[in-house]
Amino acid sequence: MTVEVTNEVQNPSSGNEDKGSKASRIRRGERPPLPMRTWLVVLVVLISGAGLIGSSLAVHTILREVLYQRVDDDLTAGIDSWARGNQLQRASSVSGLPSDYCQITLSPHGSIRIVNDQGSPPDYTQISEYGVPITINSMEHSLEDREWRAIAAPSPDGSITIVAKSLDQEDNLLRSLMAIQTIIAVIVLLLMGIAAHYLVRRALRPLREVESTALAIADGDLDRRVPEWPRETEVGELSYALNKMLGRLTDSVEESKSKEEQMRRFVGDASHELRTPLTSLRGFTELYRQGATDDVDFVLGKIDDESKRMKFLVEDLLALTRAEGSRLNLKSVDMLELTLAVASSARAAFPERTISVENSTAAVPLIQGDPDRMHQILLNLVVNGLKHGGSDAEVRMTLRQDNDNVYIDVADNGIGMNEEVSKHIFERFYRADTSRTRGNGGGSGLGLAITKSLVEQHNGTISVASVEGEGSTFTVTLPRLRDSFGEGQGDDAADEKTDNKKEKKSKS
Repeated sequence: MTVEVTNEVQNPSSGNEDKGSKASRIRRGERPPLPMRTWLVVLVVLISGAGLIGSSLAVHTILREVLYQRVDDDLTAGIDSWARGNQLQRASSVSGLPSDYCQITLSPHGSIRIVNDQGSPPDYTQISEYGVPITINSMEHSLEDREWRAIAAPSPDGSITIVAKSLDQEDNLLRSLMAIQTIIAVIVLLLMGIAAHYLVRRALRPLREVESTALAIADGDLDRRVPEWPRETEVGELSYALNKMLGRLTDSVEESKSKEEQMRRFVGDASHELRTPLTSLRGFTELYRQGATDDVDFVLGKIDDESKRMKFLVEDLLALTRAEGSRLNLKSVDMLELTLAVASSARAAFPERTISVENSTAAVPLIQGDPDRMHQILLNLVVNGLKHGGSDAEVRMTLRQDNDNVYIDVADNGIGMNEEVSKHIFERFYRADTSRTRGNGGGSGLGLAITKSLVEQHNGTISVASVEGEGSTFTVTLPRLRDSFGEGQGDDAADEKTDNKKEKKSKS
């Protein structure tokens, strides 16, 4: 009892062993599974053995039929020639009778005469008809069990003559052939097993490389790839599929890392953005509490400004969250009509600024999208151009389309931005101005990030081209929706609708 307890204490991990491990299977009395290469070798040997057995049986059967047919021909010739000779029937010796043959004469009076029975006469009682060779055994009381091939024929004097030939020679030949075939089959199977083992190992060598590559990738070497083989082979198809899968997995991992880093940066920036107004709020309250200032209106004004800034920041964060997680109310959207509506809304908010719409499409620019979200996207871009382009900046929205996409260019003739700023303009919390400028009414840096997220939800893209001192152009690309008009009538109707929109635009 003590020894058992000690062993359990000394091997605490034994209970946690992998149930599929070889050692645990042996302890449970289970046989470990055979490798695939062993199964393939066994399968090749079994198929080869079945083929050899089948061919040996076929050769044995054919040879047996040939030998028996030759014996039958000799018996038929003997029963019609020497077996009917009176001198042989009357002779008391076996002179003139072939050594492998036995002759039995059954007289009408019931007497039986056997010549050359070779110690085990054939059992003639098994013969049931005349003139047909048949295989019979020796008589039960004979000393040696032997097979005979016999034929019977009636004689003119009423007797029955039976001629039989011993099959010892033929059986010995067949047994010798079977022994030779068995030896040959064993040698062939042995050679087949060796050859199959070599060929299978060679054929499965690429799979071992795939295995080693997979283990290396599992250990963290994500740049490792399976060697490329010709795609006409099964292993080549496997390597191509694995490399393609590994490439996508690597891209997914890199994308996940990038998003994780982006999320960390987002959380850090959000914390920083929220901490700044909170610090200001606390500073002004401490300033007033310590009596450093008696201007209550000044302190409350600063607190109100910072609280508004926090409110705007929180609203932008909520808007970004809703933009990334909300469902779209998709329907057919006329982008010309929506662009005109956005221009009207922007003019109401900035009555002193110039906002124009130019339509360069030959047909109605239709997309599948959420009208409210699309209105938010374009209005964000227009307001961004008016706010950051300068006090004299003008904004122009241009509609274009081709066979696949609809393009909306939102261009301003403001101050523009350099290439470095253009690269990061869609990142969260990114702003080209300094922290001091941010504190004086600057935005949260989330507007363009929200816009980009909404565009991507519509399966579109957004890009920017800017020249410092000349202005910026934001281009939104969206998949075009084919209108529901017919081929001939549709173009005319679409052109008429476009003309009406242009007339409405000119009036506006």
